[in-house]
Amino acid sequence: MPFYQVWCGFRSGRCRRARPGDGQWSANRSAKDALSSICGRVHGVEVRYHPLFERWLVELADADEEIFGEVMALLTALEVHGRELDDERREESYPVVTSRYDMHALRRSPPSEAAPYATGPPVLRILYAICRKATGDEVAVVLLGGNKTTLGNNWYPVNVNEAEARLDSYCRQHADTSPIVKRGNR
Repeated sequence: MPFYQVWCGFRSGRCRRARPGDGQWSANRSAKDALSSICGRVHGVEVRYHPLFERWLVELADADEEIFGEVMALLTALEVHGRELDDERREESYPVVTSRYDMHALRRSPPSEAAPYATGPPVLRILYAICRKATGDEVAVVLLGGNKTTLGNNWYPVNVNEAEARLDSYCRQHADTSPIVKRGNR
């Protein structure tokens, strides 16, 4: 069974591997239970995934389990720490200043507390936006992941526009969620 079924549960089936830090993972627990164990609200922020990001993540899991594990560590750090990931003492996340929304990028490299062994390519970025739910709570919507190794900072313009379009679409489909617009950007 692929490693990502234990971590994410994107595909149906039963988990048969050990869950990190939790002893043996029961064969009677579904992959959906595995996803629930790392997704949702813990301490920081509720994390939701755009369906196209989920597809990218499954492709990454099939291609390279090690890098996939590092990406999952970053997503878990987002869930646990929320906005604190943008603290200047941390390396995992930073604001995307060119977006009209409250958008941020998780960084696989350079090495960080969540991904200490991410010393070389690929240079992955995962774009997410902080949104407000009807209840007033914040939610992080993970929109897009990509490799900026060859393009460098030229990766951002097209991908930020795509992430904004995905966020607009996501918020239309989820009436309880609205994007946070940066001050001065309407």
